[in-house]
Amino acid sequence: MIDFSVLQQGLAMLASPWTFLALSAGLAGGILIGALPGLTATMAVAVLAPFTFFMDATIGIPFLLGIYKGAIYGGSIPAILVNTPGTAAAAATAKDGYALTQQGKSRKALELSLYSSVAADFIATLLLIVVAIPLASIAIRFGSPEFALLYLIALTMIATVSGESFLKGMIAAGLGLLVACVGLDPMTGYQRFTFGNTDLLAGVSLIPLLIGMFALSEILMQLTQPPSAEDRKTTAAEHGGEPLSWTEFWALRPTILRSTTLGAFLGSLPGLGAEISCWIAYGVARGRSREPEKFGNGSLEGLAAAESGNNAVVPAALIPMTIFGIPGDTITAVLIGALMAQGMMPGPLMIQQNPGFLFGMFLVLLVTNMLLLGFGLLAIRWLKQVTRIPPTVLYPCVMLLCLCGAYAVNSSTFDLLILVMGGGLGYVMRRTGFPVAPLIIGLLLGPGFESALRQSLVFSNGSLTIFWSRPGSLILLILLALVIVVMAWRGLTTAGIIKKRFKRLTSPSQKH
Repeated sequence: MIDFSVLQQGLAMLASPWTFLALSAGLAGGILIGALPGLTATMAVAVLAPFTFFMDATIGIPFLLGIYKGAIYGGSIPAILVNTPGTAAAAATAKDGYALTQQGKSRKALELSLYSSVAADFIATLLLIVVAIPLASIAIRFGSPEFALLYLIALTMIATVSGESFLKGMIAAGLGLLVACVGLDPMTGYQRFTFGNTDLLAGVSLIPLLIGMFALSEILMQLTQPPSAEDRKTTAAEHGGEPLSWTEFWALRPTILRSTTLGAFLGSLPGLGAEISCWIAYGVARGRSREPEKFGNGSLEGLAAAESGNNAVVPAALIPMTIFGIPGDTITAVLIGALMAQGMMPGPLMIQQNPGFLFGMFLVLLVTNMLLLGFGLLAIRWLKQVTRIPPTVLYPCVMLLCLCGAYAVNSSTFDLLILVMGGGLGYVMRRTGFPVAPLIIGLLLGPGFESALRQSLVFSNGSLTIFWSRPGSLILLILLALVIVVMAWRGLTTAGIIKKRFKRLTSPSQKH
């Protein structure tokens, strides 16, 4: 039965002029940030999240959602114009987008990128609205054993898909769990790894660490890897060519629908973000295309697949966040922190405790998607010059925002130390091939995982049988085993170990 009071609360949230202004400002700012090479969507949300702590939730959360959506789309603009993806999620877009620009078809490429993004975002948002309530009714029945296994599955998937090395991903996730242990023991109250520092009694502050590991480390990476001579010669191409016709866009609907479905599915799985989805959607589209030879040489089909695949992830990544309290990617990890700062706990209880706000958030997603079309058309016309802002101007401004954002969380100078240490650690990890995302999400999921695990063992008097004696936990345990086997096989295959052994066994003998 429909609860009209919940509908009324959600509509009231959307009708507020401050909410509309916040999501509009976030969307415009996100597109601008995405259009600046070197500034990622994760960096933008992480840096600006602390400033929303002083706003009402109906203003701050729509602002962050607008930044999230806008930045993922905005990364396609420099990818198409100057072959420099504004975000990692637009990497596949650059392959065909820049080729179209070189052919004098930049306007057609930019318009197709926008229309594909809007269509994929809209379909994925509808999917979120449809599945959220039914899945939450199942999640509300989960006990401590089920949640402990669910956290473990999420950690395993994130660790293994966030980098090329299975081992490095697991080490990063383990380090995140270790950092999560800093502070007071939740059951006994004993101090753990505080080394007598009272600033660590509440644990490592999440937002300053996020800003350091994503934003500050990105600045350090850009400063220590200056552009090559070829990149410096690249200038924005003149915006021109014929507009995208309705016939051309309509002919691409199978590709857009297929890529949207893939993006929504991958986005709903913890750890598989837009950066991975764009390449998978692009690869599938190439395999199903009647003209695969055009991919990489200015294929409209390839461009539509990449942009549909990455933008469908944005609403889909909110599914595990709102239903289970598990971040779908690093940006939703920051959103969880922002929601917690507003006094709300993402997960099955959120639908019971804050149904009006959740319904309002769904409406905000739909309205933001409509606004994206208008803002995108303006961005296509005016934002091509943004790609020419010199790093000597850009990075000092970003650094200032990092310092202000980290300090604003607790007004503590100790958080600035966490910012600097997080930036240094993130830089070292990225230079050595260790993925940063597993560490951050391990830190975020660590307390919940520890609590669920220890509660389960208390209920069973220390017996591990509780994890397979219940139907729900047994299913999740089998799923965990399958995830480990599949991901381990993937890691070995990627490393080429199995391939080399197979060649050795099947090759003819070299002896004469």
